[in-house]
Amino acid sequence: MSENSPRDNDANSDHESRPTRPKPSGPIPPELHSFYEDRPFHTCTRCGEGLFDFKNGYRVSKIFKGEEVIFEYALCVPCLQNMMEESSEESRQRLYEFQTSRLRQVEGFDECALCDREEEPSTSTEYGLVGICVGEAIVEANKICGLCMGEMGELVSKKTRESWDRFVEENFPGVPVDFEPFPVRNAPVLL
Repeated sequence: MSENSPRDNDANSDHESRPTRPKPSGPIPPELHSFYEDRPFHTCTRCGEGLFDFKNGYRVSKIFKGEEVIFEYALCVPCLQNMMEESSEESRQRLYEFQTSRLRQVEGFDECALCDREEEPSTSTEYGLVGICVGEAIVEANKICGLCMGEMGELVSKKTRESWDRFVEENFPGVPVDFEPFPVRNAPVLL
């Protein structure tokens, strides 16, 4: 492994002061397994490294339209942090304020973590599921409704949108560049 690999950087970050991460609470639920591989994610979508090697964990994000998975990815902590650093300061601040002002004390996939709106029962309803995992265990899991995802999408700058478009182009050949599911959680809140 190279001297500056993501895993090495991840290990070195233990010397920095970090909030205490909750302990894993159980196995990763099937809702956060890769639909395409029919199992938990094993590698980071961006760097290709094995996710179980990152002791600070990784994030799984999935976007649904009704029961259909329309987009999914897993990012190790270093790649997640790099993506946030590629975003504009303005976007990071807006998303941070939006999420911290609205974050509800709910966990799981029954309610939106950012609002208490009642969703209409419809198979066309879009929503996101997000999970913070360590190894083969879940630490935190939340649902974000389509309305909140849309509101967050409106908060991002042109620079941040371009960064997201590059991520889609580089990692999902064939997906339209203007595909909308922007990362639905602000990494600094979770890590």
